[in-house]
Amino acid sequence: MLIALRGDDRARIEAAQAAKGPAYACPGCGEPVTLAKGRIRRPYFGHRPGAVCSYAALETWEHQQAKEDFAAAYRARSLSCDVEVEVLSVDGDRRADVLLHAPGEAYRVALEVQHSTLDYATLERRTGAYLAAGVAVIWVPILIRKRLGETNRIAGTEIFYVSHYSAPPWQLWVHDLQGQLWFYDPVTRGVWRGMLDNCMLYRNPTSWFADGDEHSAGGHWYASERWSSLFLQGPFSLSQLRARRVKWAPRKRRSYSLPGGIGADFVLADEPADYTMPVRIAAAETETARGFHYYRVEHRVDNAWVGVSLAEMPLPDTVREIVPNVMSLKALRAET
Repeated sequence: MLIALRGDDRARIEAAQAAKGPAYACPGCGEPVTLAKGRIRRPYFGHRPGAVCSYAALETWEHQQAKEDFAAAYRARSLSCDVEVEVLSVDGDRRADVLLHAPGEAYRVALEVQHSTLDYATLERRTGAYLAAGVAVIWVPILIRKRLGETNRIAGTEIFYVSHYSAPPWQLWVHDLQGQLWFYDPVTRGVWRGMLDNCMLYRNPTSWFADGDEHSAGGHWYASERWSSLFLQGPFSLSQLRARRVKWAPRKRRSYSLPGGIGADFVLADEPADYTMPVRIAAAETETARGFHYYRVEHRVDNAWVGVSLAEMPLPDTVREIVPNVMSLKALRAET
């Protein structure tokens, strides 16, 4: 955990600012905790052997690093934020990973960094609790590169394409709620803008005889239920992120519900408010077989959708101070 209560005055203190010597206690159970602070690992508080507490159970180093990095980036702009702070709500006390305070306390935004799996009911309950307390929330998944498989860069852009991404159900829920995903990348310590689309698969035609009749099946495209297409744009420095409030309308889906209220999302500094990633999976007709079509990755250039050129390439290991823009068709063709 990154927060503990100081023994003398019970004040909340972050591990990075704490000094060895004083007694510290867990904010959850009140039991003594030890400050771990060295030259290699980041500072943190840990329970003593034998303690039973769920306050920061099973929290990964990626999760801790994300909270530290978001808080540091916000404070670097002379803005206020809290780490691991409880937010009183109708559902009880919610503990936000990072709570951002708008200038003048005009509003608050909770960042929920998520690594482990959550079910739909828990997502709906936690998000609804924040909204009921008047706190907007942004869900931030952690990017696990080894789960991506092959990545391809779309020529002329800073967008990467993953053809077969097994998105956890909770990420589908968050994408549906927020309209996009903002992945925290532990490698670059920045973020990627993510967008999910259908993964279209082709079922080969087949035929057989049964009971004297010929039967056939297949020969068509279908959207996979297991896989999604994932587009990643970035990586962006956390210093480029701005939190903004957005209005969510309540919606019903086949297997879950999306709460309504004043939520939040990220936008990049100097980026148009209505910016959307200019890529999609779309059908295209072939020139040889009349009426037959296939699915391809397309990029919007000068208000026209064109097929893209893909180059297998690993994700970069450093952030880039870039602002997304739509390249001209001339520039795109020059690179391809």
